[in-house]
Amino acid sequence: MKYAIKQLSIFIENRKGELTDITMILSTNKISLKAINLVDTTEFGILRLLVDDTESTKRILDDNGFSLTMTDVFAVLIDNHIGSFNEVLSILSENDINIEYTYTINSSQNGAFIFKVSPDDIKKAIKLLSKSKVSLLEKI
Repeated sequence: MKYAIKQLSIFIENRKGELTDITMILSTNKISLKAINLVDTTEFGILRLLVDDTESTKRILDDNGFSLTMTDVFAVLIDNHIGSFNEVLSILSENDINIEYTYTINSSQNGAFIFKVSPDDIKKAIKLLSKSKVSLLEKI
């Protein structure tokens, strides 16, 4: 599906060095991180990654014993004006699309809002945003 980007969610222990273990594996295997988001509890964390080669990364992390899932997300180009995030949220909200989580990324070329919605709503969300002239990214 155009504009759907594969995101990896990795379940990690909340212990010193766990994140470094993963980034070392990725670096050694020449995987480029495009976006990273880590949320935690006292016991574990969920590390969300956008990478240049999702399938290889999934295989490599599986082979190294990490528990992970692959999810479709979409990326909306950040417009440089106050309220641009609210404009996107309003389109989704007005059409009964619940946002499960969101985070931002920045690069030398642009920044983007990353959105996760339910699998049942992703096609609808992408279609609505495209019709509303919101700039979606095909890849990160």
